[in-house]
Amino acid sequence: MIKEYLTKLNEDMLLKAKFEKFNCGCKAKNGNECKNCCCLLIAKKPNYITEFFDKNEAAIFISKDVKNYYDFLKVVDSIVLSKRRNYLIDVKSFVNEFLTIEDVLRAFVLREAFHNAKLYSSKEENRDKKEYKISLFLEDKKYLDFVNKIVIIAEAVNGARNLQITPPNVATSEFIAKVIEEDFSKIKNLKVTTLKRNEIEKLGMGLLLAVNAGSSYEPRVVIVEYNGNLKSKEKFVYVGKGITFDTGGYNTKGYHMEDMKFDMSGSVICAYAVKALAQINTKTNVAAIMMLTDNAIDTHGTVPESVIKSLSGKTVEITDTDAEGRLVLADGLYYGATKLNATLLVDAATLTGSMTRALGKTYSGIYSTSDKRWEQFLSSANKAYEKVWRMPLHEDFHKPNKSSLIADLNNYSNSEKSDCNTAAMFLKEFTKNVDYIHCDIAGTADNKGMGLGILVSTLFELGESQK
Repeated sequence: MIKEYLTKLNEDMLLKAKFEKFNCGCKAKNGNECKNCCCLLIAKKPNYITEFFDKNEAAIFISKDVKNYYDFLKVVDSIVLSKRRNYLIDVKSFVNEFLTIEDVLRAFVLREAFHNAKLYSSKEENRDKKEYKISLFLEDKKYLDFVNKIVIIAEAVNGARNLQITPPNVATSEFIAKVIEEDFSKIKNLKVTTLKRNEIEKLGMGLLLAVNAGSSYEPRVVIVEYNGNLKSKEKFVYVGKGITFDTGGYNTKGYHMEDMKFDMSGSVICAYAVKALAQINTKTNVAAIMMLTDNAIDTHGTVPESVIKSLSGKTVEITDTDAEGRLVLADGLYYGATKLNATLLVDAATLTGSMTRALGKTYSGIYSTSDKRWEQFLSSANKAYEKVWRMPLHEDFHKPNKSSLIADLNNYSNSEKSDCNTAAMFLKEFTKNVDYIHCDIAGTADNKGMGLGILVSTLFELGESQK
């Protein structure tokens, strides 16, 4: 992956951007370049690269339809995926009224890392395939620290993606906990604590244990802590849903079980965001809580209509064993509020199908108990160029959660169609009135069998924004 940029030209072909302009009217001839447009003699086809071997240069034609960072990502993807030799990217040539130098650097580092990540695979490796690289050229050294930050974020995103894509018969709760312990132990200012079954039982995390009851593997709670600002009382705690495979329990999903290995995405996203903050020595206090188990069925599995006592002391009637994510998060949120003394709780979870129906695969649905915290989160997401949409928290959505005749709460109601809203209100019950942001990434965590590591960048930026 790209680790830094060059300040001097090398032997690689220099690739410059040529933007299509409106109504130029230029009559430049004989290959002379107009200052106002892309009149160099290049193919006027979007994202097509014309090469000039006599100059060791190339030019990519960028359509006038590219008007923002998200459009630009498609240009970058085309370069990364179709390169036929080593290219040296002339960063400044890609800057225009829509794109800053930081935008260009971020896009190339993140997308090159995404497409060339060495992720889990059991396929035979194609050793004959020739691999080309891209490098970045920028004479000004002042952006080197910025690139280093983006490299760390890219590595964190790929760390999360690697565990996301690992098959569930490998990436069990015990396996993921061990990987995090081994990987994160290399970061000297990170503290990793793993709670095993006996410790989880002593704490009283009944909801996590109820989901784990049918599993062949022990549950794990992995706590990753980074305290980079001892003068501050602020502490952000990220709680991640870590269901390594979701059968639905006794409320089985039936045939619909593709991509259920991605139900642990929230846990690794939270953990790797904290790792990245520690690597860059940010003056912030953050922690991640990974709530790890699968949701399986056997003779010991929790059956519908069981009543379980949570870590908070509230009792929950399990009206649907396929609404297990909110159960493990509930114990994790209460732990973060009471044991880690969070001043802000943030969870990330592939939680509800209704969120996918509401926002598709474009936006992550975000709930916040505080307008101020929402603005802080939105600003972080905008810096990370990740699409988020605020969803409503309202007591009307909480009524179905309180309909049990025999417990304080029930975890699902067929009478409420907007289950994503109901789930958010259920989780709010376990935050002990700490400022709270809930991120439902059911539609955005993965796509076509590939983990995306969504919100790693946003949670990193959120940690950096801590006052």
